[in-house]
Amino acid sequence: MRGMIKWKPFNSIISKKDLIEIETKRNLINKPIIMEDRIIKIDNTIKTSLQYNLDVTIKYFKNGKLYNITGKIEHINIIEKYILINNNRIYFKNLINIDTIS
Repeated sequence: MRGMIKWKPFNSIISKKDLIEIETKRNLINKPIIMEDRIIKIDNTIKTSLQYNLDVTIKYFKNGKLYNITGKIEHINIIEKYILINNNRIYFKNLINIDTIS
């Protein structure tokens, strides 16, 4: 005799919340690898923009996505390793690219 087998319903319908979560995770990317020549270019661009008070466009990585922000660099914190632009902290390790706006 097998005994009594408990029946559990099969959840074949995925909720809308689960679909959105799956799609969001699918769109995430890995952080791009930055080569040393790009790091030198970023460093030089930051120095130039501070010296001449230029607007910059910064591309940075955060939580699996790439973002762009434009404005003047307000402050650079060397100890905590971030740039302050438009009241947003962008950490050096998350910088992907930076260009000055003419």
